[in-house]
Amino acid sequence: MNIALLKILGWSRADSEHVEELVEQFDSVVANSLDIVEAVSFWFERSVPTNGMSEKEKERFKQFLIGVAKRNRTAKKMARFGVGLKIAFTLFLGYTDVITDFLVAKSYYEVGELNTAYLTAGFAVVAILGQALFTFFQYSRKFWRERLGRLTLALLGLSPLIEGAHVWTGKEDPALLLSSTTMYASMKAIEIGLESIPESIIQLGGLLKGNKEGVKGIQIIGVIISIVAGAFIMTDGNFGFILSKYLKCPGDPYYGWISKSPRSKRLQMLGMFIFNAFYFVQFVSTQSLFALSFNSRSPLFLLLGFEFAVVCFYMGYIKKELFGFAVISDPNPLSNTLLPLIGWAFYYMLVNAVPMLIAAAPLELGPEVFAGIVLWRLSVNGGVCFLALMRLDDGHYLNMGMIGYFVSLIIVVIGLILFFVNCDENFDRSLFWKAKSGKQHARDCWKDVRIWEKRLKSKDSEIWCWVEGVHPVYLPIDLVTPWVCETLVGKYEDKTVPRLEWMNAKNESAFIKRIVKIYMWYGSDEKLIDSALVKLFGRSGADLENGIDKKLTFISSKKSKRNFSWRLGKIKPDE
Repeated sequence: MNIALLKILGWSRADSEHVEELVEQFDSVVANSLDIVEAVSFWFERSVPTNGMSEKEKERFKQFLIGVAKRNRTAKKMARFGVGLKIAFTLFLGYTDVITDFLVAKSYYEVGELNTAYLTAGFAVVAILGQALFTFFQYSRKFWRERLGRLTLALLGLSPLIEGAHVWTGKEDPALLLSSTTMYASMKAIEIGLESIPESIIQLGGLLKGNKEGVKGIQIIGVIISIVAGAFIMTDGNFGFILSKYLKCPGDPYYGWISKSPRSKRLQMLGMFIFNAFYFVQFVSTQSLFALSFNSRSPLFLLLGFEFAVVCFYMGYIKKELFGFAVISDPNPLSNTLLPLIGWAFYYMLVNAVPMLIAAAPLELGPEVFAGIVLWRLSVNGGVCFLALMRLDDGHYLNMGMIGYFVSLIIVVIGLILFFVNCDENFDRSLFWKAKSGKQHARDCWKDVRIWEKRLKSKDSEIWCWVEGVHPVYLPIDLVTPWVCETLVGKYEDKTVPRLEWMNAKNESAFIKRIVKIYMWYGSDEKLIDSALVKLFGRSGADLENGIDKKLTFISSKKSKRNFSWRLGKIKPDE
């Protein structure tokens, strides 16, 4: 629309800022006016420069804008209604799933199977506690009164409802750690990981075992609801989360797979839902049969534990990278060990049961690990299913079970094909499985002449986002040093030159602390950095440790030999 307005008004590209201002005014008029025709007409007469246009041309242009305004408002209303309906359905499935779990637990209790009853109710409670803990950290920058209030609501199971309302209304609070969309997606991921998956395995295992009639009916309902809820929530979550990432960072190649064609997008969602549902069915059925055939869950835990150990070994010792949960962490033993392990475990569980596509991004599990887990699970499920059915010593079960497995596998492949065929035509589908490290991804963004993030105006601002928010294990230190010592010093050593927002007096301390901490742990050019900081700000971090050339891995716990103190007063360059 901006380019069209430039041509209509006869302006050059130098006037594009004025056009952006007009577009913002137009959007405001559309959003806040009751009588759209009168409001647009009034705005047109007062704000739109029409010098050189004839009266006929002015009228045509005004009617064109009125038509655009009407369609824009209708589209926004329908989009908001659609988002609200989708969120409402997701919440309905989620809460129905939780209620069903408690009803199943009650049924088990009434027939005397106390251990199973406690286990069933326990997982539902654990999911609520997980959401409460996540909520507590989300509001960690708020006052204790508000944090405790939100925590109380979360313990009542209301966090998904509250975060869903925030997404629908578009409410964003910059004081919170995560955006509303990310927080809502996280709530649903916790629900799937800690409640839907284990509950489905327990309830399906009970059905296969042949529980008493008083439990069977509610179990069937519970399993179906869990599978549908898991597939729908993860499908919606994948699309919503990736779309929010793409709108924020359209230059990142890993976020561009959603089709821009409405028809193709619907087919994409259908394909993903089919894939998620039957992939989930395969996983749950296989785990339940395996546990039932051995009359114990120990072999199952050993198998999954072995797979998880392989993933950790690859990520930590071969790939030598961390994990997305530690991306925003400072370098310390906690972020190098515990957080990656928790993150890997969570993603590993989700990718095994209902794939979360964000895990394929290089700063997360990575494309090769993500694709490897999915293919491994599809391959191993058949063997595990066959072994479990063989141990049950029933030819009827074996034949029916394997037929069911292969039918579900065919449906999974159909869903996968439907999804991939309808990806955006400009998206490179090999990004889902082609190996790429987080280090290389950060380097690509750094060296790309384009600005990946939409809200940023300069490459220096984008680079600072990576330096500030990404764990140093991913940063190309060989590029950070010349950026600070040459690029920034060359541009901003002169104090009269207007500086970027993150370099102003209010934020410079955070910049100094971050750079110094990075080089205490992961750099060898601390003297150059110290000198550059003095030139830029007249002050620097004190007592830089000698450079650490040893690369960090997730088991590294290297710390500074000295107390990490700051001297933010004036210092001379030769200090």
